[in-house]
Amino acid sequence: MTCGLVNRRIESILGTNMHAELLLKPRLTALLKYLPNVISVPREFALLLRLTEARSGARVCDPQHVAVFGCRKLLLATAIMFALVRIAIAADQSSIVKAEDARNKTVLQEVDLRGKIVCLPESMHELYHTDLPTNHQHIWGFKTSDGTFYTLLRTKLSEALFVDEQVRKKELILKGHVLPKTQIFEMTDMKSVRNGVIYDLYYYCDVCSIKTLSPGPCMCCQGPVKLVEKRPE
Repeated sequence: MTCGLVNRRIESILGTNMHAELLLKPRLTALLKYLPNVISVPREFALLLRLTEARSGARVCDPQHVAVFGCRKLLLATAIMFALVRIAIAADQSSIVKAEDARNKTVLQEVDLRGKIVCLPESMHELYHTDLPTNHQHIWGFKTSDGTFYTLLRTKLSEALFVDEQVRKKELILKGHVLPKTQIFEMTDMKSVRNGVIYDLYYYCDVCSIKTLSPGPCMCCQGPVKLVEKRPE
């Protein structure tokens, strides 16, 4: 009778959890087949009880005091329920995280933007006659060749766009991501365009022979780096 009760409870849980059903049903079917034999042997029953406690994280009862409950079968069924609920919840949480990661990877597709670095307050003043204080702070953005404006996210990879005037004067192709529901652009790579030809654009340390997008000191020797514009071979 207890095995039938356990079986019905298992079907109830699996019926509401697709992931748990796919992962657990074959194993639980085999478990239920041998459950009566396991319950009838005290030593095997104690081992199974400990195993289900370990999987579920719940302490049910010390096997030496199983008689207090008056029914070892009911106790084992309870322990199995703890394990099933815990595993089912973990399966759901794992599937939610994986689905969210997949959505993020889909949304954050890499794109190439071609254009020039501009001061956004100055550009908005020229286009829309917005107020522009005399001593205004530069807020660097990117204006694409089709006239679309993006705010640049300042990171290690994009630092050159903010601090190096040589880079800001060039026509650029920026590779990166447009963050969801924003006009904020996260740069991951950059190239320059001169006379219609695309060049690799990076900083180079002559001492360490290291290429980088960062205009700061060399990550190895801490010496100065120089801006290099090289036509791909």
